[in-house]
Amino acid sequence: MRLFLYSVAFWMSFQAHCYGQTAIDTSTAIHLVNKDSISPVNSDTLQQTALFSSREHGKTSLLKKFPPYRDSFSEKMVLRNQNASFGQKFLRGGGMVFGIQLTTFCLLLALPEHFSNWDKDGLQQYRQNFRDAFTKPPVIDNDSWVINYVGHPYQGSYYYNSTRSQGAKVWQAALVCIGHSLLWEYTIEAGFERPSVQDMVITPAAGILLGELFHFASVRMSRNGFKWYEAAFVSIFNPMYAINNGFKFAKK
Repeated sequence: MRLFLYSVAFWMSFQAHCYGQTAIDTSTAIHLVNKDSISPVNSDTLQQTALFSSREHGKTSLLKKFPPYRDSFSEKMVLRNQNASFGQKFLRGGGMVFGIQLTTFCLLLALPEHFSNWDKDGLQQYRQNFRDAFTKPPVIDNDSWVINYVGHPYQGSYYYNSTRSQGAKVWQAALVCIGHSLLWEYTIEAGFERPSVQDMVITPAAGILLGELFHFASVRMSRNGFKWYEAAFVSIFNPMYAINNGFKFAKK
């Protein structure tokens, strides 16, 4: 029994000695730090550093390239800008849509009036038409059925796929399609005719449905590589996919 008590007493004294030595070493280490070498950080400096860092990150994220590729593990296609921000998708898609709209505008301007139904009587009439677009309600137009029920759904589908082919969500691409449809009616076309009820309904509604169908078909075709007739189909019906992603993909 005495041997047991002596053992316990020895162990407790040994632990106390070790703890005391550790405390002394820690205290010594703390005193070795020179307080004068630690300068306080100004809060304004921290804010400026954080602001600069966020600006640099924003510039980098908008300029950073996200090319399309085929994932070697899952064998799935990763679309261009699929991992980028929606802002980057929107800027790229908007630029492409603007280019196509400008081309369409020039084409319709060159066509006869009986085909486009655009009033081309001069700048004064253009200003009045533009004013009427925002002061009077939309009208039922008398355009050809080919323009209203073939051309405008196709137009809406490439509005939709300008961002959908970059990996945007369905609702994001749908909002882009609606926005571009209104932009066409109330800015580009408004100088020649009043906004059309059919165009503002059919372009986004049919365009979203057709656009998603074309997008689904394009992604399915890409799984095993595009045959020549599949590439031709995508180039005609889903040109935004062809522009953004092409038909040959590197593996990663």
